[in-house]
Amino acid sequence: MRLFPATKRRPALAIGVLLAVAFAAGGCNTYYIPPPPVAVVLSNFTPTLVISSLDSSGAVVPSSLQLNGAVNNSSNQTLFYSVGQDGNYVQGGNNVWGYVTNSGVYTAPLQVPTPNTVTILARAQADPTQTASTTITLLNPTATTSAVTPAVLTQGLNYTLDIAGAYFAQGATVSLSGATLGPVQYVSPSELKVTARIQSAGLLGLSVSNPYPFGPTNNFAIRSQPASPATSSAVAVEVAQAGSDSSGNPVFATKAYVPQVDSLAVVNLDTNKQIGSVVMPSGYVPSEVAAHPAKNELVVASAGSNVLQVVDANRDQVVQSLPVPVTGTATVDGASCTICAVMVDSSRDEAILDTAAGFLTLNLDTGAASAPYAVPAAANFAYDPNTQRIYAPYHNSNGSGVNVIDLVTGTVSTAEPQSAIFGTGTDTATFDPQAGVLTVGDADTGTYLDLNFNNALSSTGNLLTPAAPFTISTACAGTWKGMDLDFTSHTGWLANLGGCVAVAAMPPAAPSGTPGSPSPIRWARMPLGPDGLPWQNTPLGQPQTLAVFTGSDGRAYGLAVRADRTLLLKMDLRLLQNANPITGALDANQVDPTDVTVNGLTVSAITYIALHG
Repeated sequence: MRLFPATKRRPALAIGVLLAVAFAAGGCNTYYIPPPPVAVVLSNFTPTLVISSLDSSGAVVPSSLQLNGAVNNSSNQTLFYSVGQDGNYVQGGNNVWGYVTNSGVYTAPLQVPTPNTVTILARAQADPTQTASTTITLLNPTATTSAVTPAVLTQGLNYTLDIAGAYFAQGATVSLSGATLGPVQYVSPSELKVTARIQSAGLLGLSVSNPYPFGPTNNFAIRSQPASPATSSAVAVEVAQAGSDSSGNPVFATKAYVPQVDSLAVVNLDTNKQIGSVVMPSGYVPSEVAAHPAKNELVVASAGSNVLQVVDANRDQVVQSLPVPVTGTATVDGASCTICAVMVDSSRDEAILDTAAGFLTLNLDTGAASAPYAVPAAANFAYDPNTQRIYAPYHNSNGSGVNVIDLVTGTVSTAEPQSAIFGTGTDTATFDPQAGVLTVGDADTGTYLDLNFNNALSSTGNLLTPAAPFTISTACAGTWKGMDLDFTSHTGWLANLGGCVAVAAMPPAAPSGTPGSPSPIRWARMPLGPDGLPWQNTPLGQPQTLAVFTGSDGRAYGLAVRADRTLLLKMDLRLLQNANPITGALDANQVDPTDVTVNGLTVSAITYIALHG
């Protein structure tokens, strides 16, 4: 039997090397391809977010936002979310920057941080080095104002305004036209408080602005009544209670008070109806009424008495009688008077009285009277509450002009117009504190004279003032002398001693040197009243019966009383300015007050209100 030698085995490693060489020799190549890396994606389709809203019960609800996060190239989809700013992050967030859940729901904080952007960071559990982020701009809701208490203010006074609304944020600011404001006190998302000193009369705009607001601010209108009117008048206008609603809450309205034989007619100028009367004490015949808005009162004077009656404008009742230390009578425009005219400086709680003994002041709280300034009485005068100057027109056998009584210095000067002269019957005065211009009317010539007291120079008892005359028209019978002024639009409301009225654009700001002429001027002959009787303005010898007020709509209205006291005229001054000219008019400024084109429709500037004593 032949035996073969045993076979020797080769090591495995050697065999592997040989095989690799064989494959290489055969031309085959092989590479290692690693798995794709983990990547984080974070989508956000809402880059800005208003932080909160109100639910059906009015509670503040923070806003939420669903972010879309994913992990690519991994079966592990878990993400860890953080919120932060400037590279600093807090996992899950906090109450300053907002919170974010594991599922990517971001909830905004209740207060916008500073700066108002936050970054959401998503980190993959599968590979913590992999992140994605998105930035969100946070905005406050737009603040809205629903009510302000008090809603009616008085020029020259200080108030703490309580502002009610929604979406008020910490750091909200308040602006109010015609006022100086103090710091804002944040009470809650629905209430702010702020102190205010009211500087202007008319319709004031209040707005609340949040930091980082979503939208523009909204304006809320507040009415401001003048502390003193432009001129003394027989008619007073005041915003006061005019009844109650179905829940017993007071309803306020613009009310006019018109002297009648033994009472004051009370007219609601918002509804254009007489709503009642204020009965005077027995035998008391009211001549003039002055508004005291700071106290919601009226001060009533009688030409035949040295007693003032104080009326509560909310209840329309006489609540007090104040004696004035004056006796005897003076004669003004052919009529005798003990108290000839009255005005109230509501910011100082004082009545300014034109009496037979001269001009004096009466403290309406204590009843104390100042010593009189012995200057001639007037049927109508003006007063500047800023400088506490009385402008008292006069005309008598000694001449014609205006006495200037300075209540601060206790001096009396005479106005001396430059480049112009007073007429022989200087009789009425109207003062615009903002423009610093006094306008006087003349009962003899029908010419008005503007005097600029901004540039007045004192010289041996005289105040030298740049002055310029202007006229309305000679085409309407009756001398022009009456005037009142709307402080907001600086619109003059004028009347003659016949059946005509006028409107004039007066200087809106302090002029330098000689005042310019009012422009435009429009005048109208009043049509017959609804009773078919002709219109006749207050005749000579009666107190001035023109008044101006700003309505709740922000528009300026002029009032006038017909000579028989049975009709009150309410004139929309803007409509009168825009009334259509009369064909064949007596001059270029004559218009028809019943023919005003507004949005293609014909409307009237006139509202007649019947008075029944």
